[in-house]
Amino acid sequence: MRRGIRTEIDWSLIGAELAKESDNEQIKFFKAFLAEAKTYGTHHQTEMQLICIGNGLTDTEKEMIQTIGH
Repeated sequence: MRRGIRTEIDWSLIGAELAKESDNEQIKFFKAFLAEAKTYGTHHQTEMQLICIGNGLTDTEKEMIQTIGH
């Protein structure tokens, strides 16, 4: 895993900034996130991490993110 950032991260700020970016920049983010997730070890571990993320989202948020697959 890359650990270039060594300070506390303001995830709310990063999310807000990402939301303002172009679709091309957002695509780069999701590709990098998923590529890193694939390094967890097994496909099962990656799936479990994504399930945990999903469990932390509201139904509305899950519905919004679901459209990425369309």
